[in-house]
Amino acid sequence: MLPDLAALRRRLSAGPIDARTALAEAAVLYRAVTPPSGGREPRGSAIGVLAEPETLTSFDTADAAHRFAGAVRQGTGVAARVDSRVLGIRHRHEMHFVLAAPENHTAVLGALSGGWRGATAAVSMAPVGLGTPASRRAPATAAAIWRGLLLTTTPVRNAAGLRLRIRDTDLLALAVRSAQTLGVVTRARATSGLGILCVEEQESVNRLLERLLPRIPGQRRGATTRPAGTTRPLAPGRRLTAVR
Repeated sequence: MLPDLAALRRRLSAGPIDARTALAEAAVLYRAVTPPSGGREPRGSAIGVLAEPETLTSFDTADAAHRFAGAVRQGTGVAARVDSRVLGIRHRHEMHFVLAAPENHTAVLGALSGGWRGATAAVSMAPVGLGTPASRRAPATAAAIWRGLLLTTTPVRNAAGLRLRIRDTDLLALAVRSAQTLGVVTRARATSGLGILCVEEQESVNRLLERLLPRIPGQRRGATTRPAGTTRPLAPGRRLTAVR
């Protein structure tokens, strides 16, 4: 069973950003909300908000926006900030815009493009390129990819396990390959312009969340982490004491 989505996203957003995978994570966050347009108008252009010179992109949740801004800072050194607004007249909703100085946009977008290529290469060569820097980085990159997905993609309600709708088929393929890198079993189906990605087995859902969520300081392992019937090895120099 999945944890509460809002709580899950807060924990995903609050975790440390790995400098090695910051651009990969930022690229996935950006791609998830700004898929290739194919000649269509950019997302949000109907209300003119993305035409503002400072705007890089926008997110529906503050957690995703702040994570993206932090990953951009970590990966490029460019200062990015989040501007949250309430939009709409009859149907009010929050949007969170990530802003950066216009003169830095070209560099940031170029870095995101490189981050996307690097993420794809890292998880693609994981089983065969053992020993290379990219392959050693593959599990961390795969976790960063899934972190970006869960921050931007709302799971389908009333679905067993974890089921995501992904609008970008290239992103869907990257998610499947990343899950394989993490040892997570998935099932994917692509239709015209929409992909469905499922993690149906509870064991796979648990394994995925363990790889994504930062360990809470002071958190103790559960009693089930050691197989039943086993005991902790005796420390060197200590002797067993009989209990009467």
